Amino acid sequence: MKKRSAYILISLALPLLASCSLFEEDKGPVAKGTRIALSADPAASIAIADISVPALPSPNKKDSWMQVAAGPDRNSGHVSHAGGYNRQWSSSIGDGNEDGLTLVAQPVTDGTTIFALDTESMLTATSLSNGARKWEVELAPENEEADEVSGGGLAMVGSTLIASTIFGEVMSISGVDGSINWRTNIGIPLANNPLLLGDFVVVQALNGQATALDLQSGTVSWVEIGAPAGPSHDRIAAAAGQGDLVVHPGIGGEFVGLRLLDGGRRFIDFPTTRRSDSVLDATTTITASPLILPDGILVATRNGHTSLLSKDTGNRIWSLAFGLRDTPVVAGDVAFMLDSAQRLRAVSLSQGKLFWTKTMQRFEDEEDLEDPINWFGPLLVDGRLLLVSDTGLLELRDVNNGESLSRQDIEEAAMAPIFVNGLMVLLSQNGNLVAYR
Repeated sequence: MKKRSAYILISLALPLLASCSLFEEDKGPVAKGTRIALSADPAASIAIADISVPALPSPNKKDSWMQVAAGPDRNSGHVSHAGGYNRQWSSSIGDGNEDGLTLVAQPVTDGTTIFALDTESMLTATSLSNGARKWEVELAPENEEADEVSGGGLAMVGSTLIASTIFGEVMSISGVDGSINWRTNIGIPLANNPLLLGDFVVVQALNGQATALDLQSGTVSWVEIGAPAGPSHDRIAAAAGQGDLVVHPGIGGEFVGLRLLDGGRRFIDFPTTRRSDSVLDATTTITASPLILPDGILVATRNGHTSLLSKDTGNRIWSLAFGLRDTPVVAGDVAFMLDSAQRLRAVSLSQGKLFWTKTMQRFEDEEDLEDPINWFGPLLVDGRLLLVSDTGLLELRDVNNGESLSRQDIEEAAMAPIFVNGLMVLLSQNGNLVAYR
């Protein structure tokens, strides 16, 4: 009797179990026909250049790195590096990436001393030869809480530093001892590294405003209001300049061409965005600084398009359907860039077509898509492409096809490194300057 009861219970239970997802997921009715992806990547259909990667210009030694990407045009070019990537010294600049604060100021150096700004607005001067601390100065006003918000940046000319801060101040500082020459309050939090061009300092505010100040006195020369937009949640690219042209990246994703002397608007290029499932990549944030090149201006939003603009009119010469996550580098006719999906690309400037595309490793565990890797770069160093990651990787890649040549462990990077006098200097996530040779 017990066996018969058990059999009856099992018989009754089987239909119930079969109807649930224990054995097979119920996917509902399946429509017949060809399925078309609604969010297909338009970048997959970009035309391929009808020539191979041409020979690149010879590398140049950097004796200083005094602004973002080593100069106002924001193109670091082909860099020479006499040596390898062995750690030489490490020196703390203060606080790094923690408690929601992020390092955004690229270090600058005159070739003997390297200057860096931590997440709590402390400026440090460090010997480039051995990593010894020379001096430090707090840039936050006494009435402000420096540990609640991060931002600002650095640039220098001669032995003078120009610092912009998240507290809305621009300062001229002696690189010798940290004494302040002048201090001007813009009244609006400043976002990123300043542009030094001619007799002017150009800074960017978090509300999209560009302000030009006199380099010698700190008096305000002109203000460009910019296009209104919501506040950015990511680092904002630095403005670029050449001659009388300033290219200002706005927080709404627009690029504004301005006259250096009076701030008059020459052109404006509004962003083109594309569908994205990522909250970060669905914004029009600009994280790649514009490059002013002989034949145009290379611009890109984080999510959208990468374009070459006319320097005279701002009209698009060509546009490619992918955005960039970091500042590209150009040598000759080739632009090397890292797109928002962390694909490394080589583009022909003259044709607006791809030479090649290679996808970087995006996760430490690629099978389960766990522990993401964020790459910075690329830089072009001794005929190879160099990228670093926030997980502590340095990778060299072939310029002709993007294939990986070597990989090694380094400190976890906060941003792309700088090169000067045979050293690669990296700012790490925990707020250390680390030199490699």
